[in-house]
Amino acid sequence: MSVEFMSVRGHEPAVAEACVRDGCAAVLLDDVRYRLQLYLIALWGRDFAIEPLSDDATSPLTQRPCLRGDTIHLPSRIEAGEEVSAMAHYRAAAVHAAAHAIYSHAFDAQDLKPRQRLLVELIEDARVEYLAIQRFPRLRYLWASLLPPKPSTAMPFPALIWQLSKALLAPEAAYRGDFWIDKGVGLFLERRACMEDPTISREIGLRLAHDLGQMRLAMDEGGTLPLLASYRDDNRHLWLQVRETLSEDAQNAAECMPASRPEAFLEEATEGRRLAFSEIALTGEGGDVGYRVEVTSDDASLSFYQSTAPCPEPNRMRYPEWFEDLGFERQNWCTVREQSAPTSDTVEAERALGERQVLLRRLRNVIGALRMRRIVRLRAQESGDDLDLDAAIRVLAEWRTGRVPDAYVYQRRRIQNDSSLNTSLLLDLSESVNTPVSAVGRRVLDLAREAVLLLGQTVDGLGHPLAVAGFRSNGRHEIDYLRVKGFDEDFDAEARGRLYGLTGGGSTRMGAAIRHATASLAAETGSHRLLLVVTDGVPADIDVFNPDHLVSDARHAVMQARRQGVQVFCVSLDPRADVYVSRIFGLAHYLVLDQVEYLPERLTRLFLKFASTA
Repeated sequence: MSVEFMSVRGHEPAVAEACVRDGCAAVLLDDVRYRLQLYLIALWGRDFAIEPLSDDATSPLTQRPCLRGDTIHLPSRIEAGEEVSAMAHYRAAAVHAAAHAIYSHAFDAQDLKPRQRLLVELIEDARVEYLAIQRFPRLRYLWASLLPPKPSTAMPFPALIWQLSKALLAPEAAYRGDFWIDKGVGLFLERRACMEDPTISREIGLRLAHDLGQMRLAMDEGGTLPLLASYRDDNRHLWLQVRETLSEDAQNAAECMPASRPEAFLEEATEGRRLAFSEIALTGEGGDVGYRVEVTSDDASLSFYQSTAPCPEPNRMRYPEWFEDLGFERQNWCTVREQSAPTSDTVEAERALGERQVLLRRLRNVIGALRMRRIVRLRAQESGDDLDLDAAIRVLAEWRTGRVPDAYVYQRRRIQNDSSLNTSLLLDLSESVNTPVSAVGRRVLDLAREAVLLLGQTVDGLGHPLAVAGFRSNGRHEIDYLRVKGFDEDFDAEARGRLYGLTGGGSTRMGAAIRHATASLAAETGSHRLLLVVTDGVPADIDVFNPDHLVSDARHAVMQARRQGVQVFCVSLDPRADVYVSRIFGLAHYLVLDQVEYLPERLTRLFLKFASTA
């Protein structure tokens, strides 16, 4: 790496030579100040004063540049990195601060939280750099060379900030990643025509901060703050009112007092809708903590959005969720509420069984054939069904030689029942199951009930354990797991009543439901375990903005189940499901039904296929 070095009056050459010889390649601001001023005049046609930062800063390596009027304050000394010279670092910092002086104006900081200010600053940094790059394209390479490496922490907030900062430096490049990142880049590019208007930074920053709030990501989560580019200034010049601010956690703790009430709400545009959004922590009975969201309209309603899982209860279980873009699981991220399904009458169940008598007779024949395959022959028995020829020949030989033969000359058949298939059937009960199937004039849910009814008859005939449940969600802390039948319960009239008591509604957070069903299966004894998932759509939920997130999480849950010895198979009723279902369950581990009306028969045949190989 070439070392830029200048010897200017006031510095001994011997000291400078020792610095270079020892590999520090440091550059002092006093040595390059005049060059930087000329550089800025050449770019912007303005004369900026350049001064060193005050001596009360902690360390020259951690000092952040700052802008005060037309005076740019830079570290008094910078050491070169492995790939970038110290002079390039000075040049990048000076040009960035000068771009702020030319293109930025101050914002009002009142009522903004640290996360909101950080996002506004990040967008404003990207905006002024974008404008500078339009005039001087090679500045992009200068600034890109000084971006910090990807954070090594597993906390999502620093990683997201780093990704967004990197993406906005080259927004026109094809970027495919986290939905939040793509949204930020998209909003930024939509405003290219009005990029000289500083208010777009506040607008975009607040929208992105709102989305992070919906994702319940704290700025100082885990005590790890985002690693920002060292050449960028502290952005104090962007705020009219700079005051000491508590951390978000400290603010929330202070506002949790019963007597506290929000004095102001910040209006943010969210997907064409105006909300008065206040991230104020609330306490309720049982210690629940949430946030208040109020819609600015005449009939504005107050909703409660939980930030953490409710207090543990016997029927509530907490599970992790996989974040593909960040490469880790957030522990205790989802709450599954297991409860018995509501009961309905069994009139429809009896009618469905009556209409399917022909199919039931065929199923009984198949069941009989499968049971015959489990028959083993016990030879050399004292009594039995048939003569054991080998034993009879041996007895005849003994009789002819004058010995007294034994009487064990028969063989007996016995059914071998040591190989059981523990099956858990999981039904998607999202709102889409209420969609009617035009070919038969019935809803998807009606066909799913009938399929489970026939499957229950089949499994009972074979004597295998079966559990049936449905799932739906309304956010990560409202995942309902409705139990129809347990492994140790009969598929009797009561279970049929619960089956026909299932209703559709909500969303499809599949990963958490698979984890819960897997935990139940893993607790069962048996040589084979099977999880059958019946769904009619892609995993989704109201608090997830990235359409790929829950697909990746469901895939991760399936892989975890298989590592525990559970076979996972999906029956999809969505004709367009091949792409995402194959990604979740893998090739040869799913069946897509183009004609939903055949679900009752196909589901039973599928189970018989698994039972025949168990």
